[in-house]
Amino acid sequence: MLCATALSCSPRPSARPSLAKFPLLHHPALPISSPSSSSPRRSNSWGWTWTGRWVSRFLSLYLSLLTSVSVSQAHEYRPSPSFTHACEDIDTYYAQLRNSKGQALQKKLHSLISPHRSLSYKQVWDALKILDAADVDNPEASPGVVEIYTLKIVPKALAGKPEGWNIVAIDSEVFTPAKTLPGEHLWPRSYGLIDRVSLSDLHNLRPSDINVNSSRGNKYYGECAFTSAKCLRPANKEAAIDTESDSKRWAPPRQVRGDIARALMYMAVSYGFHQPGGGPDLHLSDSPSIEKKEMGLLSTLLRWNKFDPPSREEKLRNDRICKFYQYNRNPFVDHPEYADLIWEQK
Repeated sequence: MLCATALSCSPRPSARPSLAKFPLLHHPALPISSPSSSSPRRSNSWGWTWTGRWVSRFLSLYLSLLTSVSVSQAHEYRPSPSFTHACEDIDTYYAQLRNSKGQALQKKLHSLISPHRSLSYKQVWDALKILDAADVDNPEASPGVVEIYTLKIVPKALAGKPEGWNIVAIDSEVFTPAKTLPGEHLWPRSYGLIDRVSLSDLHNLRPSDINVNSSRGNKYYGECAFTSAKCLRPANKEAAIDTESDSKRWAPPRQVRGDIARALMYMAVSYGFHQPGGGPDLHLSDSPSIEKKEMGLLSTLLRWNKFDPPSREEKLRNDRICKFYQYNRNPFVDHPEYADLIWEQK
C-alpha cells in the first residue's frame, strides 16, 4: 500500500507512553529553595515545567528520527528515466523474451525488431558518417570514417568518390547520388535484398573501400577451406593484413568478425519471416545458396560471435541506430547468447 506521508507509514507511538520508561519525565521537582509547607504550588509548578521540557525534547527527537527515515527513503527512490523510443529501455525491450529459445525466440525477435523506420538514401549517407566515425565519442566532429575491410580511416568528404569509400547502386536505374546507397552490404543484395527497406537497413551497412568491396563481391563469409587451391592472404592488397579469401569465401579482419556475424544474424531474424516489399525470407545456413537466399557460413558466424564479443564501438553504434535513426536494435549485440539459443537448437 502506498503511503500518503512518511508519518502514515511509520509506527505510531502509544497515546500515553509509560513514564516508567522515561525516568527523567517523572523525576521529583528540584525547587530553588528548600521546600516548605507554605510553598506547595511553587514546587508543583517547577516540577511541571521540567516535565514539560523533557516531553518537548522527546517529541522533537522522535519527529527528527521520522524525518531522517523519510529523507533516507526519498534518496533511495530512483524514478525510471523517460525514453523517447521503446528500444532505448533495453531491459523492457527484451522482457517478453525470457525463457524463449529456438524458432519461438526467433519469431518473437522478428516481431520486435522488424517494424522500424525506413531511411531515405540521403539519410543513410548522413547516418554512416556518424555511426562509423573514427572518433566514436565525438562522431559529428570526427573528420573520417572507418572502412569495414581495411580498418583504415578515410575522410568523410570522400564518400562516393573513386578514391573514397564505396557506393552501391540498389537498382538498375541511372547511377546518381539520389539513387545510391553508400557502403558495403554485409548481407549481399543477390541473397534476397530487393527493396529499399532491407537495402537501406543501417545494421547491414558499413563504409567500404571501393576496390576491396569489388573483390569481396557476393562471397559468403568464412575462412579459406583447407582444400582451397588458392587462398589469398590478405584477401585484397588494400584489405587488412588478417583478411583472407578463396573463390567462394571471405574472411574480414579479426576484430570485426563478431560484428559482421551479429549483423547477418540480425538480417536473418528481421527479414526471416517477412520482407515489407514482398521479397524472399532470408536464412543462414552452412550450405549457402543464392537461389534459396541462404547466407553463411552459419557455423563460422556462430564461432565468430563467441570469439569476438561486442565492443564498446559496436554497442554505441547499436544505441545510436535505436535512438536517432531506425528506432530498433540488433538484439545480438545486446544479447550475443541469443544466437546459440536460436541456431544451435536446430
